[in-house]
This record gives sequence, C-alpha cells and structure tokens, in this order.
Amino acid sequence: MTTILIGLFPTQKEAKKLATDLELAGFKNEDYIIYINQVEEQKENFWNRIFGGRTPQINTNDIDKLIASVSIKNEEQLLAAKEVFTTHSAVHLYEFDDISLKEAQSLDYLKTKVALRAKSEVYSSSLKNKDSAQKMHAATTPVVFE
Repeated sequence: MTTILIGLFPTQKEAKKLATDLELAGFKNEDYIIYINQVEEQKENFWNRIFGGRTPQINTNDIDKLIASVSIKNEEQLLAAKEVFTTHSAVHLYEFDDISLKEAQSLDYLKTKVALRAKSEVYSSSLKNKDSAQKMHAATTPVVFE
C-alpha cells in the first residue's frame, strides 16, 4: 500500500487553490481527495420568528473545516505534499501506511483513523511526561530529617 498524507485545515476558503498547488507539485487529480462540506440553507426556526433573531447562536464552525488526503508513492512526493499543506496553513498532518486511497474516499473512515491516532499521541505523550517526571524525582537527592 502507498502512504496517505492527511491534512487538516481551519477553513475551506482556499480549497481550489490547494488543489491547484497539489497539481503544480506533480500530483494528478486521482492522487488526492479534498473533502468539501456543503453548507445547507437553514430555515428560520420557531424561536427566531418569535424573538426576531435575539436567541443566542452557537457557531461551532465545523462546517468550514477542510480535510485533504494525498496518495504518496515516494519520499519526494511526501516532502512536496507536506510543503503544499504547510503553505496552506495545515493545522495538523497525519501519515498512514496502512490505508489505501480507495479506503480514504470514506470521510467517516478517515475521521475514525485520525481520531484514533490523535488519542494515541495524547496517551503516549502523557506517558512520556509521567516517565520524565518520575526520572526527575528519582534524580534528586532525598532530604533526610534526623
């Protein structure tokens, strides 16, 4: 299997530019996937009709986030894709060697893989911090009170 590089971006506003830059970096259209969320028009709800829009609005901005995945065949492509993703302000990059581009077509599957990887990174970093704290504590000389 090839490596899949996944980039998480804060906004979708430059999705077309991202695609153009990937193609300029040597990737074909079939080598990458950019997942665009379509914004649905919301009808005015009951409370907005009564209170005239004075109800509190919760804006999570999840609709505007962007995910892109690229199929990587060699180290040069990996460096090129990382450079393009970094230029477009990728919030986080993930490399997966255990999935194919066909599997990556499922956004839900990708989200699951990314969530599992993120949890494992948090867990491993907390273990490293715990080990470091224990080593620092063990390295200090104990104070003996007589």
